[in-house]
Amino acid sequence: MFISFTTGLLTGGSLIIAVGAQNAFLFEQAIKRHYGWLMASIFIISDALSMSLGAFGFGYLVQSQPWILTASKWAGVAFLLWYAYTKWQASRHDESIILSQSRQLAPLKTVLLMGLAVTWLNPHFYLDTMVLMGSLSLAWQNLQWNFIAGGICASIIWFYGLALIGRSMTRWVGNIRFWRWFNRINALIMIVIAFQIASI
Repeated sequence: MFISFTTGLLTGGSLIIAVGAQNAFLFEQAIKRHYGWLMASIFIISDALSMSLGAFGFGYLVQSQPWILTASKWAGVAFLLWYAYTKWQASRHDESIILSQSRQLAPLKTVLLMGLAVTWLNPHFYLDTMVLMGSLSLAWQNLQWNFIAGGICASIIWFYGLALIGRSMTRWVGNIRFWRWFNRINALIMIVIAFQIASI
């Protein structure tokens, strides 16, 4: 029982701990102290739902219906390139606009839609959680839910931990240079991820 849980925890952690759209978006919201905990919770619930569906065998459905991943792939690529463009443009504004944008808080609806988009429009999300974690859980037979529980705990630790780290960096909110480089790096990361997804 302990081994299956620990294996799920370590496997889930190795898949989650990576530079990606989810982590970048959560980190930004946490720094601004604007729905950071809510975003972390949504990402955790999404992981839990996708892993559980995978354990029920939905991962095989995704694999048997290639159009699902294809549609998700190109929608995700388009979204990430748009997101990268907005971040790059934001980094090029003059100091007063950058400072204003760094303190600008998006409405809840916008934050929710962005959070869901960076999650459910990413084919890696389906491959990692539903297909891979779901398939691996089946190997544990009657202990498969211990494995899934370990994966969910990895999500809880990572996303809430990232939100906590972001909140501790709130002092950077008013730093223009920080936001200029944060937006540039964010844009480059989104472009790299978009090309990685397009090459799948």
